[in-house]
Amino acid sequence: MAEKRPGNYFVHSVSKAFAVLKAFDACATSMTLGQLEEKTGINKATVRRFALTLVDLGYLRLHQGRFFQLTPKTLDLGAHYLESLNLPDLAHPILEKIATQVKESTNLAVLDEAEIVYVSRVNAAERIIGANLRVGSRLPYYATSLGKALVAWLPEEERRQVWESATVEAFTDATITDFDELEAQLEAYREQGYAEAKNELEAGLHSIAAPIFNRKQEPIAAMNISTHTLRTTEAKLKEVFLPVLRIGAEDLTRQIRYHHG
Repeated sequence: MAEKRPGNYFVHSVSKAFAVLKAFDACATSMTLGQLEEKTGINKATVRRFALTLVDLGYLRLHQGRFFQLTPKTLDLGAHYLESLNLPDLAHPILEKIATQVKESTNLAVLDEAEIVYVSRVNAAERIIGANLRVGSRLPYYATSLGKALVAWLPEEERRQVWESATVEAFTDATITDFDELEAQLEAYREQGYAEAKNELEAGLHSIAAPIFNRKQEPIAAMNISTHTLRTTEAKLKEVFLPVLRIGAEDLTRQIRYHHG
């Protein structure tokens, strides 16, 4: 896939600051300057300046004089985005209603370059499938029903750009790794009004997703129902789950258009 190059406006110091923040994860919750240098590839003197600046801004804290850690203030970045989007608050009651009706997990996601980002989800209590997914989780768009629903209704040029920004890999034998093959599938999904993914991310996982549109008829989110082939037949998915999903997606689309004028 083609590498995305920054424009002449690009501010490298901003990029490096975010690289420091993104260096922290579940396996690296506390790091020294040396560890930050190794993980970010930024030299020690420079990474020190960025880390200490982030401490002053409140996004990092310094523990025992040498260990840097994220602070709860980093959540503000995501919180401001979600608040401005207003989707999670509107979607959650709808997702809960769907999950109660079909007794399966329901999710809402948005597109970020070539990945979907979960912004709201209701995990059916008795199901363990998808237990590792949470708000903020990311997955490749091309292997998920949510991603396909988000991209299918984009203009052709934008669909190509999303594909070219992706790192495409086969998770199973069913994963589509060819652009033209995916395009043919997306065309079929536009005709039927919903997207589908079966065994593409993990064997046995089967989901259907519907796009959420704004007033300009642009896809801004997607909603899905996720299940497993061992407990849900194709007939049940189409005859029972699909009508419920469509009603939920239409309801959320109406609310989005009302709240955002």
